[in-house]
Amino acid sequence: MGSQILSPFLRHGHLPIREDDCSHVWQVSAAERCEWVQNTEDCYSDSMIQYTILLFCYLSSEDTVLFVGSLTLLFLWLLYLFMILGTTADNFFCPALAVIANVMRLSDTIAGVTILAFGNGAPDIFTSLASRNDKEIIMFTELIGAGVFVTSIIAGSVAITKPFKVSLKSLTRDACFYIFSISWITYVVWDEMVHLWEAISFILVYILFIVAVVIMQMYDVREETLKTRIPSVPDPDVLHTYLANRDTGAIPKIPRRSQPFGLHAKLDIAIAADLQRAMIRGESIPLSPEISEYVSDRPKNLFREFLYDVNPINQDDWKESNFLLKIILIVRSPAMLLLQLFIPVVNPTIEKQGWSKLLNCFQLCVTPTIALFLLNVWQTIFGNLPLVVIFLVAGTVIGVIVFLTTHVDRVPKFHNVFAFLGFVGAMLTVYLVAGEVMAVLQCIGYACNISDAMLGITFLAWGNSIGDLMSNVAIARRGFPRMGYAACFGGPMFNTLLGLGLTYGIAAATDPEQQTKIRISDMAPGCLAFLLCSLVATIIYFNITGATARRSYGGLLYSIYFTFIIIQFLSEFHVIHPLGTDHRPDI
Repeated sequence: MGSQILSPFLRHGHLPIREDDCSHVWQVSAAERCEWVQNTEDCYSDSMIQYTILLFCYLSSEDTVLFVGSLTLLFLWLLYLFMILGTTADNFFCPALAVIANVMRLSDTIAGVTILAFGNGAPDIFTSLASRNDKEIIMFTELIGAGVFVTSIIAGSVAITKPFKVSLKSLTRDACFYIFSISWITYVVWDEMVHLWEAISFILVYILFIVAVVIMQMYDVREETLKTRIPSVPDPDVLHTYLANRDTGAIPKIPRRSQPFGLHAKLDIAIAADLQRAMIRGESIPLSPEISEYVSDRPKNLFREFLYDVNPINQDDWKESNFLLKIILIVRSPAMLLLQLFIPVVNPTIEKQGWSKLLNCFQLCVTPTIALFLLNVWQTIFGNLPLVVIFLVAGTVIGVIVFLTTHVDRVPKFHNVFAFLGFVGAMLTVYLVAGEVMAVLQCIGYACNISDAMLGITFLAWGNSIGDLMSNVAIARRGFPRMGYAACFGGPMFNTLLGLGLTYGIAAATDPEQQTKIRISDMAPGCLAFLLCSLVATIIYFNITGATARRSYGGLLYSIYFTFIIIQFLSEFHVIHPLGTDHRPDI
């Protein structure tokens, strides 16, 4: 009888619900649910707020209307957390990493596949690190599901927005490395046991990818150098090929901005970096009249500049936004106010590179102390003094010294040091918010009886990738489709290899046998299969069309993703079996 009861769950890819699993809450009577949740360890999370206890104890689950309203509020809070994740990554993480790459004198190639890839993939990386044993299914399917979303929906959207030509050699390299990575991951996780060396191998595969990128870049530079030594021949065919590979759109104009925070921060940095590379290559860049006609509205007074810089709503964004974007700016303003107060920004695309004397000195005083609270080590005693007191006094002394030795209208020589402080602050913020996202998703899963795999494929994958979708499409509209498209392969490969490598590696390293037992859903084979399908379809398409991305390419990728998501939904609702499962009756 027991096997007959459990067989539908096992046959459709669901793990049987144990009595110590928080999903068992609906098998408990309404009057006892609060007490049961409070006494069940699985219902607790590492987040600041215990959402499951809040939902079942303080927001009654007996009243259907009230419960649905509570779930709606929880879902809106999840969207707000995703907004904070994207805002922190775009406005604080990416500028800091761009400056760090410049300070460390990394080449554009190395910076693009390491530091800047980390900036773009910060939400995925930190939600992976925030996962624990019972959240491994969410983490695994999110990384693979996000890969399907990025390589199909985002890549297809760029092609539909502005058709373009790609470098077939670079595309084949990236896609083949991604295919190899997914194949190796599939082999490793198939027995649901990951050894330490296997987790390290994920990171080594990405290092191998970096080496391949650098070697190809060195070869291309050598070829370009040899070509410049050869006198040019007025060949009509050569001219035709050159014109066919050029973007027809004009080089976009980047207006100077007076505030380091805004909706276009990440976009401006990406385009400025590409224009700088174009100038290094010797291409002619027409000056934008918007730059020469720019008139700064930035106040010169110390206190007015401080109030101007902590204003959570950028004036330029407000003027350029429609009604919906203005609502978003208002809604996110409380979070932006806190982030702007405590995380310094060095942004090379704006006036004074983000230097704000009073604000930066205030951040030196308080940000290190705030970091102690975020790391939950504020109660640590060093000698006879609390660590909080030491950090607060040291930060205040440094802040006062900087205040006395700097000027309001002159950027100090050591200003780039603030980028490292901003990097740490943004990293801690993203990690903290990622933990809250995982806790909310778990709570929604318990309340709606949604499997962990489906949560990872849908809510988490979409939430972490929707910002990339908007920014990549915006880059394509401004005339840089190749730049927006290039991030669709290196980015998710970086997130997957580093996310799985670090998460499984840390778990295996802490185990006496140097291994960790993992859980993967029966939906995982379908995710892996469709990710491979999108990559193979891309290689075939570009070889057929001569490396030209037409709008039909976007339609092809859209059809792959919608087929993928329909199959996953049908599997979730027990209409069909998940791909790759055994269809024989359970014994």
